[in-house]
Amino acid sequence: MFFNFFKTRPVRQFEHIPIYWDKDKEEREERQQRIRQEVENEHGNPNLKPKSTLKRGFLTNQRKEKALTSQTNTFRMAVVICLLIAALAYMLH
Repeated sequence: MFFNFFKTRPVRQFEHIPIYWDKDKEEREERQQRIRQEVENEHGNPNLKPKSTLKRGFLTNQRKEKALTSQTNTFRMAVVICLLIAALAYMLH
């Protein structure tokens, strides 16, 4: 019983098979499908129902891009302020 108390657990292993995801290919296929749908709708194919032209996740992507540009602008402003303070300190010293 004393030895069972200090017995270590067997190592749990996690096996993950990586899957390659080609974002460009997926976007290209979505664009091609959307274009085919629009062309079919223009030719008057009654079997196809009209689809929205808005992409899924459009607003999320737009918000992320805006946040990224805001961060870069803030960083640039901080660098400029630091350089100005250093230049002022050099001139006053």
